Amino acid sequence: MRLVQLTLLLLIATAATAAPNELRRGTAGEPDSLDPQRAVSAPALIVLNDLFEGLTTLDAHGKPSPGAAEKYTVSKDGRVYTFTLRKDLQWSDGEPLTAGDFVFALRRLADPKTGSAGLAAYADLLKNGAAVLAGEMPPEALGVAAPDPGTVRIDLTNPAPYVPTVLALPPFAPLPRHVLERHGSAWTRPENHVSNGAYRLAEWVPNSHVRVVRNKYFHAAKQVAIDSVVYRPIADLNAGMRLIQTGELDTLTNFPPERLDYLKSEMPRTLHLAPSLALTLYVFNHKLAKFRDPRVREALSISIDREILTSKIVRTGDRPAYGLVPSGMPNYFPAITPTPQRRGPLARKRAQELLVAAGYSAAKPLEVELLYHTSDEHKKIAVAVASMWQSIGVRTRLRNAERQVAEVAARNGDFEITRAAWFSPYDDAVGLLGFLRGDSPQNISGYASAVADEALQAAERATDQRARGKLLRQAEQQMVADDAVIPLYFMISRRLVTPRVRSWRNDNLTAFHGARYLSISQ
Repeated sequence: MRLVQLTLLLLIATAATAAPNELRRGTAGEPDSLDPQRAVSAPALIVLNDLFEGLTTLDAHGKPSPGAAEKYTVSKDGRVYTFTLRKDLQWSDGEPLTAGDFVFALRRLADPKTGSAGLAAYADLLKNGAAVLAGEMPPEALGVAAPDPGTVRIDLTNPAPYVPTVLALPPFAPLPRHVLERHGSAWTRPENHVSNGAYRLAEWVPNSHVRVVRNKYFHAAKQVAIDSVVYRPIADLNAGMRLIQTGELDTLTNFPPERLDYLKSEMPRTLHLAPSLALTLYVFNHKLAKFRDPRVREALSISIDREILTSKIVRTGDRPAYGLVPSGMPNYFPAITPTPQRRGPLARKRAQELLVAAGYSAAKPLEVELLYHTSDEHKKIAVAVASMWQSIGVRTRLRNAERQVAEVAARNGDFEITRAAWFSPYDDAVGLLGFLRGDSPQNISGYASAVADEALQAAERATDQRARGKLLRQAEQQMVADDAVIPLYFMISRRLVTPRVRSWRNDNLTAFHGARYLSISQ
């Protein structure tokens, strides 16, 4: 409690000196890195989105639009993109930015020596990407080239209609080669950091805040209204709400669901609920023998009453999930619905029968450990799920850890079942289904299905959108039939944005609301 109070006092003290034209954002945690190719946490990617700009960028609506490139062309077969850069681009230190900086960055992204965690999976989109990632070919073999200083050519492995959106994400941003070669891994320190987006890094005080200021060399600097942005890690959402109420924060990425009724009645102009392309789920560690038994996975999944979770605990309009892709995804199908055997009283009876068939009983119960991020909401969900599992004879040990600790444990395989949240960075079903590809670095579960992988690979090669959608649906159906993971609910975006922030868009389905598109009313 004392730590929370001290943190709150520090945040208030910091905010007291805020500039009048400064946006103060509350994020879910500390950035894990400000290297676009090494960052994996949502808080880091939000900061990096303001610091860097790719060949394309996401506009205020979350749609891809021209970024560092003023235009591009696509070959007839959809495999070659040629980008023409804007003239006289500069880094935030005034040095020229050329096509070579994009080539350097993408080769570094695909290089296995970089250690770019799950983000390296995107490099497989590029020609020879898989071979470079595996160390079978050098980075120079990657499908990216600079025919001249103002042109970037990208060759894809297969046609991918979502490429313009992917290229707007931080991992695909250019990198200042001259800075990396001079400072090495220390290039991300504030005194060394150089970027090409609307803002540049000014301060990074661990466990306190990150501060960025307007980049005068940004090509659209005259259209940027906000002078500076401060990002503060908020572990306690109730404390974050108080900072919103006292005017010490302008935006908060989440709020306690039990405060929804209060927010609706007392702070309706600050409450923002909107659709998103996100899924909350529990992930099995398939490397453990007990979870290699499909009967165990099915029993644990179908015994969870998702309607209770969404209506009694989360209570913010999130939708129960029985598949991996929400309704409304372009060029796709409605969300998967459950059969009577996988929902309600029949599901509980079947779950008990499955466990008996798998060799478990009252004398020999199934025991599992559930890892979740430290959060009142996550704890309530975990306790509810443990109770549902108890009703079919399963004993559950609850294990909580701070977000970064839990994420590291999950990546290292140090878990039995772990909570996860998947966010699709683009409005395409593969953005969610790709998490379970057998060869994906983002697949922490160890699950692999030749049937699902073949469908995903065939979808990558498909040029007809309808045929592609059917192939992706086949992959999803196989993953669901295998109970590869336990989908819980499709999330909506829950944010608090004070009325002094102008031009916030609720039709933006991404996690990125670039500060360059916002303004502050004085």
